Amino acid sequence: MLPVLVIIAVITVVAVLAFRWFERYRYTDAWRTSEFRGAAFGFLMWFGGIFGHRVPPPPQAKMELTTRAGEPEPPASGGTTLPDQAADDK
Repeated sequence: MLPVLVIIAVITVVAVLAFRWFERYRYTDAWRTSEFRGAAFGFLMWFGGIFGHRVPPPPQAKMELTTRAGEPEPPASGGTTLPDQAADDK
């Protein structure tokens, strides 16, 4: 039982020291130019993929409907619109 507690304590201390080192390292210029940055991001993508998490898709382009000169206007998407002062009505 005692060796297991010692191993847990050692792993905890190493993890805390590693996270504190990384917290300071990621704001340096070495982090911005290192290959470790790509490896760390790749690991996070792989690890997140295990649980089904993915990077969100890029935003879609805005689509506008247009009509030719002789065509009728497209149908409205909803019912009647509210007047501008509807929020002020009691």
